[in-house]
Amino acid sequence: MGRGPRVALVCVAVLAVAGGVTVALTHRSSTTASSGNKSVKLSTVAVVQKDLVTYTQTTATLGFTTSTTISSPVTGTVTSISKSGDTVDAGSIVATIDGKPVVAFIGDVPGYRDLSTSSTAGNDVRQLETNLVALGFDPNGKIHIDDVYDASTAAAVTLWEDSLGLTGDGKVPQSQIVYIPGQVLVDTVSATVGGAAQLGSALLTGRLAERKFLVAATVVLAGATRGGVVDRFLAATTPVTTGKVLFWQAGYPVVAIEGDANANPALQRDLKVGSVGADVKTLEQMLRAGGFDPTNAMTIDDHFDAATSAAVTAWWQSLGVTVDTTKAIVVPSGSYVVVPSGLFAGAPVVADGATIGGDAVVLSLTTAAREVTTTAPIGDATFALGATIDVEFPDSTIEPGTVVAVGNVATNTSNTPGATPSVPITIHVDKIPDAVNSFVQIPVTLRVVASSAPKAFVVPVSALVALAEGGYAIEIVTGKATDGTDATKLIPVTPGLFADGFVAVTGDQVQAGQNVVVPS
Repeated sequence: MGRGPRVALVCVAVLAVAGGVTVALTHRSSTTASSGNKSVKLSTVAVVQKDLVTYTQTTATLGFTTSTTISSPVTGTVTSISKSGDTVDAGSIVATIDGKPVVAFIGDVPGYRDLSTSSTAGNDVRQLETNLVALGFDPNGKIHIDDVYDASTAAAVTLWEDSLGLTGDGKVPQSQIVYIPGQVLVDTVSATVGGAAQLGSALLTGRLAERKFLVAATVVLAGATRGGVVDRFLAATTPVTTGKVLFWQAGYPVVAIEGDANANPALQRDLKVGSVGADVKTLEQMLRAGGFDPTNAMTIDDHFDAATSAAVTAWWQSLGVTVDTTKAIVVPSGSYVVVPSGLFAGAPVVADGATIGGDAVVLSLTTAAREVTTTAPIGDATFALGATIDVEFPDSTIEPGTVVAVGNVATNTSNTPGATPSVPITIHVDKIPDAVNSFVQIPVTLRVVASSAPKAFVVPVSALVALAEGGYAIEIVTGKATDGTDATKLIPVTPGLFADGFVAVTGDQVQAGQNVVVPS
């Protein structure tokens, strides 16, 4: 949409007053005046010292960022289905087809095969295990979240299937699960009860209300239990980038590495001098990017050697980890998690400082479900990446927003030849008021500081008095006259910034707390 700033200005209306330095009450009209010698009470306000600000305003749109389609994992007859307005999350029954439940799990890898203890290793197994653990179907902490479907996985599947009213057999047919990227609010129901569903045909379409990328802490490896204390979680809404510590486990950092989470989801083993594999290269790339190999002594390859060990030491020490340099460096399994780009930290799933007895989902990463979008001229510093902009919502709530994306496709939105092209702007707001929750899209107002007068002496505009000899003054109360009325005098002032019915004034005699006469 086009960007058309609307600056709010104030028109100044002042009274011309001839007069001396001291003005008695009888020299000024008042709606409370009366005949005789009765005192007349003046209308006054105090001079206050505060920041005065004017804003440039422009319209923008708050809307959901992603639409999601949930497709059928099987061909058959639809016997029940979710309705518009429903929320679909991990464990939700999306529909039943041929009387059998189709259940939503969280994950980015689509289901593509039946799974059982005879299945080959794969990241779809890790994804299944992560959901089973998160939903509580591994109560004794037997599952090691990895890519192997073993007896512990089968036992958790059996519990889950039993909870659905099925006869659990520890096997997962492809027709039983659909994977969604997070919590979905259903908008459109594409299938009908009694109608036919085809493999891959749309069942539901909805808005992604909450992106979820589940992060697990691995405390069991090859039958050996590690320390399970998890703490110091990354603060919610913090951008997740390579090298960012997501949480600490047993005194060691667990960091994010941006990349293909489906190909290399996490560090699944201990690494030490002599270890060889692609996971070593991923770690070395993170260490080099973080500046922990300043002399480039480390070769980025599949081999964990002395140079790799030195870089790990520098990394840990930079985070405050006490490193015993007399012992061999061992990077514990689970020390890094590969994540997609553009995520933010969500709320921890477990309490900070919790002790977990087995592998557990401890944190969910997310993206903004709704963001504010507008356009701005190329190079407009107001909308530079990282800039802070106030967003005013229709209920008059004002929340700070941050520019998180500046587009690289420019268009002439004004249709005026020669006009500066505009680019799309995306603004992230951490706290969105509940009043807009029911709207798919809604207009909002962006407020950018145009001018400011910090710690200015401020009076209402109506307090300004235009002097016959030129210039302006304000009329302040100095005490009581001999007849008991309020005595006042005019003091010269120079008007400054006008905003919201107030004006900043400067002058040698101006002080905070002075009572200034204003029209009744």
